[in-house]
Amino acid sequence: MAVAVALTVLVSTGVWNPFPDLWAWLNTSGPVSDPLPRWQERLGSTPQTVTLTDDYVIVEHRDSVEALSRFNGRRNFATEADWAAVAGPADRPVIVAGKLLVKGYQALDPRTGAVVWRDEEASAVWTYRDEVVDVACRTPKDCEVTGRAPGTGTKIWSTGLPGMGFVLFADNPELLGTQPIPSDRIADRHEPGSRPELLAFPIDGKVYVVDPRRSEPRLDPPLEPGRRDKIIVAGGRIVRSTANPRDGGCDVAVVALDAVSRQRVWPLPAGQHLRTFDGGGCDQRRLPMGTDSALVGLTIEGREQLIEAGLGEQVLLCAPGEHIVGVTNGLALVRSADGRRLSAVVPDGRNPGKPKALWHRRISPEASAALRGTVVVVSDRGPNRVIVLNPEDGKVRKEVKSDAEVLAADDKGLLLGQRRDLGYLPFD
Repeated sequence: MAVAVALTVLVSTGVWNPFPDLWAWLNTSGPVSDPLPRWQERLGSTPQTVTLTDDYVIVEHRDSVEALSRFNGRRNFATEADWAAVAGPADRPVIVAGKLLVKGYQALDPRTGAVVWRDEEASAVWTYRDEVVDVACRTPKDCEVTGRAPGTGTKIWSTGLPGMGFVLFADNPELLGTQPIPSDRIADRHEPGSRPELLAFPIDGKVYVVDPRRSEPRLDPPLEPGRRDKIIVAGGRIVRSTANPRDGGCDVAVVALDAVSRQRVWPLPAGQHLRTFDGGGCDQRRLPMGTDSALVGLTIEGREQLIEAGLGEQVLLCAPGEHIVGVTNGLALVRSADGRRLSAVVPDGRNPGKPKALWHRRISPEASAALRGTVVVVSDRGPNRVIVLNPEDGKVRKEVKSDAEVLAADDKGLLLGQRRDLGYLPFD
């Protein structure tokens, strides 16, 4: 308190004011890596999300969105927006942006910011590589979900949906599917992926499943989960997990249903679960980790496993203490029990306990790793460095000294961020 009073007196009398120098120090930009990035830009504010495409770096701020050239960091345009996301393939992306609590959205050209197409009615939007999915409501109990071509906004399919039952706005609200595996110091992936085979909407305590694969998508009767149930969709199946307290633990049953007939397709063996609950209670508050085609689960012995969602087959069984830290179609990253070895393995349903290892690499226990695009990213500590590896052979594509966060990566380059500073490092 004495220090605070003394500092206040010094500042108010003009004897000494440290704040301008402190502010200048906070705003001083240093290189985000050694060697230096090809370009480094200081943004107007700390970004909320950063998305990398073939030609652009798209940055979402709290109240605006901007597109930078991937090749030199020069700003193409910036515009006000309360939310923004990227849709379409990497070579032909569009920026989908809108205002909170205002219906409708615009699809913008990242090169110029020009409006490519717009919608005036939608309340919520989901962005994918192959589609933009939106929901528009005519009345509180009469809505329509629609899939559109990202480049033109042309309607591909649509079906009815009951009223959402709550205010649902902005981009990519949480649906009942899988969630990606998180990584420390490596940002979540924001590049659009393929639209899941099924879409599951939670509405008024029920789950409505939409199947866009049908020639004429229609809404089937909803599923009504019980208090102890968790319902998600993955691999074109409806997966129901039920967890009941028993003898100080949880009695878990996981089954998958056919999306059309609602008949059981596969169950997990007794005691296995998808890590949708934690702690002493059996309330399932989490979504399972994995992809739309593969689920990360635990065996009754506590060993991590990878389950093919379509048929329920175990395709990877980890050794005791090992952890799955990344998964894509046909590849999984596995970390050893002591945290000192990273392996890339090919899941194999015929021999899940002995998967084919493509390579192994020693890492520090403080390091984190993730699959981003078509590369493996390792953010290490002691010393601070970022390493990018080929997934098929483990060869180093790029290695730099840096304590910055990895914001995005693909097969051509790497984006690093430190507060408001953004730097791009190509692999060539």
